[in-house]
Amino acid sequence: MKSNITLSEPERITLQQLALNHPHRDIRTRGTGLLMLARGLKPRQIAAEIGCSLRVIYDWVHVWYDSGIVGLLGGHAGGRYPAMTSEMIATAVNAARAESLTLARIAQKVEDKHVPLPCTLETLANTLKRQGLTYKRARLSLKKTK
Repeated sequence: MKSNITLSEPERITLQQLALNHPHRDIRTRGTGLLMLARGLKPRQIAAEIGCSLRVIYDWVHVWYDSGIVGLLGGHAGGRYPAMTSEMIATAVNAARAESLTLARIAQKVEDKHVPLPCTLETLANTLKRQGLTYKRARLSLKKTK
């Protein structure tokens, strides 16, 4: 299979916009690599300049010939795996809904039922927020006396 590609004007413009504006860095890199390939650079030069392996460049070419721009957009599985299991999240949500607790107490309830918490309290707060629970610290208010 040829390692160079020929782009039409709309494809070139789309790849330029993809290389500049896509939110994921790996997709931007793919767009940049294909634009460089269309300009006539050799795959080895592109790999050295972008900082990826030669095999990756050839994979991009194969994907381009197989499914075009859609193939480049697929395959992004970025991000790390969730720190908490679904059972741990369910326990945290149930504890938060049952009574007014601090994040540390919610974490303690999760640790009592499961293994030690594999994340920080901030991650726990973000997880609860994604589950539809907003967390505010319980405060004691002083009564005003006249």
